[in-house]
Amino acid sequence: MAKLQEPTWSDAMELAIIELGYIATLKQIYQTAPKFKKFSGLTPHKTINERVQRDDRFYKLRPGLYGLKTHLDKLPDAYNPKIKKTAEQESLITHAFVQGMLIEVGNILGYRTFCPDKSGIFLTKKLEEITTQKEIPLFTFENIVNKSVRYIDVVWFNERQFPKCVIEVENTTDIRDGLVKFVELQDFMTEMMIIAPQTKFEKFNIEIAKSAFVSIKNRVKFFDYEYVEKLYNHQIASQQFKSFF
Repeated sequence: MAKLQEPTWSDAMELAIIELGYIATLKQIYQTAPKFKKFSGLTPHKTINERVQRDDRFYKLRPGLYGLKTHLDKLPDAYNPKIKKTAEQESLITHAFVQGMLIEVGNILGYRTFCPDKSGIFLTKKLEEITTQKEIPLFTFENIVNKSVRYIDVVWFNERQFPKCVIEVENTTDIRDGLVKFVELQDFMTEMMIIAPQTKFEKFNIEIAKSAFVSIKNRVKFFDYEYVEKLYNHQIASQQFKSFF
C-alpha cells in the first residue's frame, strides 16, 4: 500500500481556509493549519506568512485577510472582489477592517481596547464584540472625555484606565479632525497615531506643521496601512508562536 503523502504547508493552509468558511485572517490560519500538517521546525508561522503571499492559490482580500482564488464566489459580499461596491462602501469596509486589526493588536498587547463604532464589521463580528472596554473611563475632566476621546477611532487603555495610545484611521476623512482630538490629550503621556493611505503623508506633514498643533507636533506618528498589516501579522505570529510550546 502506497504511503499517503503528507500535505505541504500550502495544502494545509488551503484546507484551513476552507474549514474557516473560505475567508481567514493570518491569526486563524496559524491556529488551524497545524491541524492538517504535523508541526515541525521552530518558525512555522514564518513559512505560513511566506506561502500566503507567494502561492498563487491564495488571494489577499484586505491587509492580513485571505481567501482562495478558486472560491471567491463563496466569500461574504463585503469581501468578495467580484461584487462591485461604491467608493463609500469600500471606504467603510476598509476603515472598519483597519480598526479591527488595531483593536486586536491592542488586545494582544494587554491593553483595554475601545472603539466608538458599534456597527462596523471586522470579518464576521461587530467591532464592539472584539473590544474589551465598552465605555470610556472618566480618567480626566468630563468635557475632554466627551468632546474628544469618546470619538477617537481606537483607544488602548492601560491597567490604570488612562489612554496609553490613541489612533485615528483617516481613510477618507480630514487628517485635521483627528489632530484636533489629539490636542485635548496633550497633557497626558499618551502615544498618538494617524493611520492613513501613504498618499496622505504629505497632507499630514502640512497639517501637523500648523501652529494649532505645535503642542503635539513631535508626538504624533504617521503610519500607512502596510505598516498596520505588518504590525498585526507580527503580533499574531508572536502570540501563535508561543502557543506551540
